[in-house]
Amino acid sequence: MPDNEVLETDVLNAKQRTETQPAGLALGGVSPHSALIIVDVQPDFMPGGALACAEGDEILLGLEWLLAQHAFGHVVATQDWHPAGHVSFASKHPPHQPFEALELYGHSQTLWPDHCIQRTEGATLHPAIDWSYCDAIIRKGTDPRIDSYSAFRNNHGPDGHRPATGLAGWLRDRRVTDVYVCGLARDVCVLWTAEDAVAAGFNTHFLWSLTRPVTFETDDMTRQRLSELDVVIVDT
Repeated sequence: MPDNEVLETDVLNAKQRTETQPAGLALGGVSPHSALIIVDVQPDFMPGGALACAEGDEILLGLEWLLAQHAFGHVVATQDWHPAGHVSFASKHPPHQPFEALELYGHSQTLWPDHCIQRTEGATLHPAIDWSYCDAIIRKGTDPRIDSYSAFRNNHGPDGHRPATGLAGWLRDRRVTDVYVCGLARDVCVLWTAEDAVAAGFNTHFLWSLTRPVTFETDDMTRQRLSELDVVIVDT
């Protein structure tokens, strides 16, 4: 991962690319007012990782190809970055087991295996990808009390609110109108990112083939939810 400096709460500024204008060739010609959001492509979400997504490694080659097209005005990546003992970990709530759910702050909370713990190998951005293409990297899940799926907002906290990451404002400052989301997991963090992108007023596109779910059993529900939101599903 390139050297970064903090811009605001959890938004990090990545190394500037030499070529900043999109080629306008991929995906039918994407405008400079577009942003690609790559969600949580990290070793812990790959097969064999602490919280493996089904066939998560299958998106790596396609994602690297897409980045090399320079087809977007801006590229943003998110990085799950949990402190040890995070509230979302099943190990924090014995005798509960991973993938069970309990009520937290008035909302259902899925309990996960310990994953993406700060400064561990599993939490790094995947080394197969050249992350120098990114304009910004957002670290999420940094508050030990609050889970964080979406690139735009954390989950509900103890005060009942969903704290913003600052991404929506960052994109608006750059006159972005269209966002394209991909990454892991299709049925959790990528879906929540798409939902919040719509809520923030962005034209939202879901790069289906460059996502993978925790389990393929959720795919029908994910497609139904995206259809309800009028998100454009791009099956490339």
